[in-house]
Amino acid sequence: MESQAEKIQRLFNPRSIAVIGASTDPIKIGHLVLRSALLSRVEKVYPVHAGGAKEIGGCPAYPTIEAIPDRNVDLFLFVIRQQDILEALRAAIGKGCRGAVIFTAGYRETGREGETRQEALYRLSEAAGIPIIGPNTLGFFRGPDGVNATFLPYLSEEFPSPGKITVISQSGGVGALIAGQFIEDRLAMGTLVSVGNRMNVDFSDMLNFCADDRATDVVAVYLEGLEDGRAFYQAAGRCAGKKPVVIFHAGQSRAGQRSSISHTGSMAASSAIYRGMFRQAGLIEVSSLQELSDTVKCLSLAKPPGGNRVALVTHTAGPAIVAADILEQGGMDVVPLQEETRAALAMKKTFPPFISPDNPVDLATSGMERRAYLDVVEVLTKDPNIDAVLTVCVSLLAGQEGHPLYFPIEAFKREFEGSDKTLVMLWGAPVTREEEFKPWENSGIPVYPTPERAAKALLNLYRYGVMGRRVHEEDVPATRLPQELIRGVADFQAGGAVFVGEVETKQLLALAGISVAETFLAENEKTAVDRAEKLGYPVAMKIVSDRIIHKSDAGCVRLGLREARDVGTAWREILLNASAFAAPDEIRGIAIQPMLPPGFEVIVGGLYDRQAGPVVMFGLGGIWVEALNEVVFRLAPVSRKEAADMVSEVRGSPLLLEGGRGYPPVNRESLLNLIVTVGQMMATLPLAELDLNPVVFYEGRYAVADARMVLRPRP
Repeated sequence: MESQAEKIQRLFNPRSIAVIGASTDPIKIGHLVLRSALLSRVEKVYPVHAGGAKEIGGCPAYPTIEAIPDRNVDLFLFVIRQQDILEALRAAIGKGCRGAVIFTAGYRETGREGETRQEALYRLSEAAGIPIIGPNTLGFFRGPDGVNATFLPYLSEEFPSPGKITVISQSGGVGALIAGQFIEDRLAMGTLVSVGNRMNVDFSDMLNFCADDRATDVVAVYLEGLEDGRAFYQAAGRCAGKKPVVIFHAGQSRAGQRSSISHTGSMAASSAIYRGMFRQAGLIEVSSLQELSDTVKCLSLAKPPGGNRVALVTHTAGPAIVAADILEQGGMDVVPLQEETRAALAMKKTFPPFISPDNPVDLATSGMERRAYLDVVEVLTKDPNIDAVLTVCVSLLAGQEGHPLYFPIEAFKREFEGSDKTLVMLWGAPVTREEEFKPWENSGIPVYPTPERAAKALLNLYRYGVMGRRVHEEDVPATRLPQELIRGVADFQAGGAVFVGEVETKQLLALAGISVAETFLAENEKTAVDRAEKLGYPVAMKIVSDRIIHKSDAGCVRLGLREARDVGTAWREILLNASAFAAPDEIRGIAIQPMLPPGFEVIVGGLYDRQAGPVVMFGLGGIWVEALNEVVFRLAPVSRKEAADMVSEVRGSPLLLEGGRGYPPVNRESLLNLIVTVGQMMATLPLAELDLNPVVFYEGRYAVADARMVLRPRP
């Protein structure tokens, strides 16, 4: 049976093309699509024009698909009304159609009726085994196979010699903008696919194809949304394990925050889940189309630096300062030069007498003699404490070869070719001055016109190096959850439960090996006092009611109670406050537990996301959750390495791992085990949400102080 990748390959490599809806009007899409087809390296192009034209673009035109004199037409491009496409596709199948592009809109993006129309197309195409790009698409451009199946004929002219960059865009308009940016940046695009409504060629299909495509070295993705986040994650991880994948995710502001009953759920903006998924899959996320183009350029030309230590060389301080800020904020270190390096630079006598060599290395007025840069890099490339060099030079727009201001590019490049250093160049000139940038680009050195663009590109190259181009295989421990826990959750679900209260949730967590604060449910004041006496003071008391989620906000929590009289008073106050939020039969009682010693508080939890499936979350708790408002997500289950990455991504992680604020560091192994176990629970059990908040780390151990579980409905 033919694989999806094989179907896409034959879609990209047709012998003949039919344009259904070819137009005689040069400004209509039907005419532009025909022009693109005629620029393709195919044997035959067949325009189909129902209006009676005998010839379009120098080709004989045909009134219907059936009238085409070829019994085996490989690729059909549909530029007709959506109500006519289903029948036209049937006719195309009768003509041997092996692939199609449907440019027409009016399908799933328009609502239920459009979705029904798209489903009918899907059933027909799947039965015939035909891959279709679209509907509602720009189409595709495949440089290596010489096929332009878009309504942008200029792509064939601008990319006559295809590179090995593949662009996968959800939006046709953004795909065109990316192509335009590549043209401006003089990047050789090889393949562009606008997946549109993704009827039967989705992101995951294209990423799996790119993973094995010899004509693709770097992949750029523009994404707005997904129906199947898991399939995307698996395909993206497979592709990123073989070659760099850069992604720009737009539409995040519309996602907002989900309506949820738990702290974990209320913090789970879809953008944060996507961000965690991208990192877990090894993708390089960027925040603009310009950054996407710059990053792709850097990845296609330069090797990732071996570490985060970077040196800057300049003849003007300002741009270097701008670049240094971006690099250091992103995790690279503009390191002080070693004394030996400073001495070697001083011996070159390259610097003005009023400047002492340091990092950034400022040549000042000596930089007007461009060979001074060679003197500097000759020393820097031998320094084992430097991984990358970002060089800054402002053009005076007179630097042609043979002129005193000409930069000795080839000699400069040779200094790095024999070293293990990564080089990125900032050449300060207008991008419209092609003659200024062409010599750099011909040399294969990634060059940028501004410090922001150069620094972000180098930073993303470094991030890719950190990922290690590893194959993304799940490294989740093989240990299974105990059957008693699985049966316990199943019993709650079978009984129709949605919410599992704190006491029962902690009992289930304990079965998973998670340390919890011992908690008892008291149904009257006397039992509360008895439980408190048994536990030992001080104790905490909390309302138990499915109607009261945020207990502290409702005034239904009391902490640090030190004697029986305090417990009795707290009992009455909590019930009084609870009566404003829940009826008496909606209150199960009050939970009693010992006060935990002071320590670092964290939140560990999970949720079932409609697109991504089970997800695990980590963040700082207590005062830090409000101060930093930062949590990180991963698709569950997670490995220990992935759990460690989650912890390191939170801004307060040095505080946790090194100690501070009067507290010793948390037990790292226990924290990672906890995250991994919660991930296993989310992946294995029918949980909608799981909220462990707070988890208190103290004296080398931890305990879950509060917990809540929400079950998914039975299938």
